[in-house]
Amino acid sequence: MRTDSQFCLDNGFALVGAGDGTAVLACDVLDRHTNRHGNAHGGLIAALLDTAMGVATRASGAYDNLGTASLTINYLRPARGRIAAHARVRRSGRSLAFCEAEVLDAEGRPLATASAVFAVATRSASPPP
Repeated sequence: MRTDSQFCLDNGFALVGAGDGTAVLACDVLDRHTNRHGNAHGGLIAALLDTAMGVATRASGAYDNLGTASLTINYLRPARGRIAAHARVRRSGRSLAFCEAEVLDAEGRPLATASAVFAVATRSASPPP
């Protein structure tokens, strides 16, 4: 799985592992990622969760293309330091994949949870004419 898009590079997202419909991405919360209170901006956490669930969907091996159709996030506590998003595909079909994820801090405490639906395009055995 690749996370070398400019967006991931700019935000410091690092792929820890992925396979069989799961993925873990990590990020160090830097000053540029924080809100005025010194905590990770909610947008950074949302992007990390969305990216991790997208990588998990790709890691299922069933899809060529995907896009986020819906994303729901619950923020549980402020985030600082090293954070990691743990994602998995709960169910997938021909056109939709349902995922869930959580962000944990370095001590393993939950910081946020999320669920998402991805619109997916399945791999075809042969290219269209």
